[in-house]
Amino acid sequence: MSARKRGLGKTPAKPPKVDSPSESDSVNEVTEEVSTKTPVGVMGRACSCFKYLLLLVIMPPILNYAALQREATELKPSDGELYDVGWGRKMFLMCQGKGPPTVILDAPTGMTSDVWSLVWQKISPHAKVCAYDRAGLGFSDRPSDPKSSPSHTEMDSQGDSRWQPFTAESMVDDLHRLVTISSQQPRPLILVGAELGALVAQFYTTLYDSDVLGLVLVNPLPENLFTQDGQIWTQYWFGQLIPTFQSLQLGAALGVTRVGLLLGLLKQPLVATDIDPMVVNRQKYLLCHPKHLSSVVDEHHFINETFSQMRTVRQMRSLPTNISVTVLTGNYYDEQLPSGLNKAWAKAEQDLISRVFPLAQQIVVNAADRRMPYTAPEGVAEQVLKLVRHWKSKQAPVRSH
Repeated sequence: MSARKRGLGKTPAKPPKVDSPSESDSVNEVTEEVSTKTPVGVMGRACSCFKYLLLLVIMPPILNYAALQREATELKPSDGELYDVGWGRKMFLMCQGKGPPTVILDAPTGMTSDVWSLVWQKISPHAKVCAYDRAGLGFSDRPSDPKSSPSHTEMDSQGDSRWQPFTAESMVDDLHRLVTISSQQPRPLILVGAELGALVAQFYTTLYDSDVLGLVLVNPLPENLFTQDGQIWTQYWFGQLIPTFQSLQLGAALGVTRVGLLLGLLKQPLVATDIDPMVVNRQKYLLCHPKHLSSVVDEHHFINETFSQMRTVRQMRSLPTNISVTVLTGNYYDEQLPSGLNKAWAKAEQDLISRVFPLAQQIVVNAADRRMPYTAPEGVAEQVLKLVRHWKSKQAPVRSH
């Protein structure tokens, strides 16, 4: 029998372990470290998100600006030149063909010489044809304070003091300097204008009738448009049209317009099947150009001043009867406009023709609307070439029998 060893019976329970002061301190330090690290991680993630957000805000305008600098050279028409018109300003003019006569194409409100690209091709083989960008539009410089220009002269000061920028008087003065002093185009001139361009053509002819052979007015902008049908066009022009262009200008400045074009959310305005890809790209470039869009806004903003100037010049002088006037309108309404606006425009246009041009030849172009210069260019070119052929037939020497 084996003897029981003392103390080898029931094993007593172990007393609870008590952390030493040093161990307790180390645990507290770890807990504090974890608690201090948690907010730092949140702040880090927040900073990263802010950086990405900042990049998203800053990068589009920076990239857009860089692209505009490159495209300004790449997309400039090879047939065009910049001519000094005084006060340190240059205006874009492109010409092709041989004259005289010289056909001058003037674009609708807020648009550039690109709208005439299809008409241009049909006229240039038969006559000299020139298209230009009004001040601030396309590749032409914006009007500036002439007194701040290093090339400012007393003559410039006297001339500029009479004109409000972005009005008909200023546009006519620019055009006269451009085709008479700067580029010296051969006379006589055939002025072809659409909408605001038609109003400029009328104003120019009233002042410089000895230079002009004939007028072709495409959907002319009537100066009494805002008084028709309860001023419906006034509400649309200042309540919708101008705010839309202001939004486009802001979008261009922020670089989001270019993003919209890349994603197919926005389209350039010259929608026609035969438009040259270079013209399409140039229109996209202009949609991304804040300075161009600022001038688009200004042309629309000062339209009442333009109307007032046109009414005044009509009271002072009437258009000479020896100048041929052809008015082109389409037989379609603009599908992008409500019916009421289309009807008010047509009514104001007919009033203009009967009141100011009772002897004018009015041509209704089939399947054409207000976008006639680039959707129905044949109708415009045909009437211009009639004037060219008529003038040339008179200049031909009479053969002796």
